[in-house]
Amino acid sequence: MEEIHSASEDAVNGIPSRRPVIEMTIPSVLDKTISPPGMHVINLFVQYTPYKPSDGDWQDHDYRESFAQKCFTLIDEYAPGFSSSVIGYDMLTPPDLEREIGLTGGNIFHGAMGLDSLFLMRPVKGW
Repeated sequence: MEEIHSASEDAVNGIPSRRPVIEMTIPSVLDKTISPPGMHVINLFVQYTPYKPSDGDWQDHDYRESFAQKCFTLIDEYAPGFSSSVIGYDMLTPPDLEREIGLTGGNIFHGAMGLDSLFLMRPVKGW
């Protein structure tokens, strides 16, 4: 919980987390048709990533690369050698999610997810 809280505070302060909260899924374990034999497709969902970093710009290739490598290195702590096995990746930052999918502010939850704004208390225009 401390690492989640720390990642959240980093995002509030406009910096990508020093220890990102990562959810990893490996769909090719169940669907062998999406990757060559002996290889896998892996999705990393990284939360608490600021829309506008205060210490860089998502448009900067080196900045993006640095953050991706930070995520891969963190995974290495749990799955040694992971980063050296990556042969390619695509990254969607919050501005990318806004531009490509239409998620305002790159927020995949479409707004705040606090107890005061869930279910019937969700703010809706005109109510």
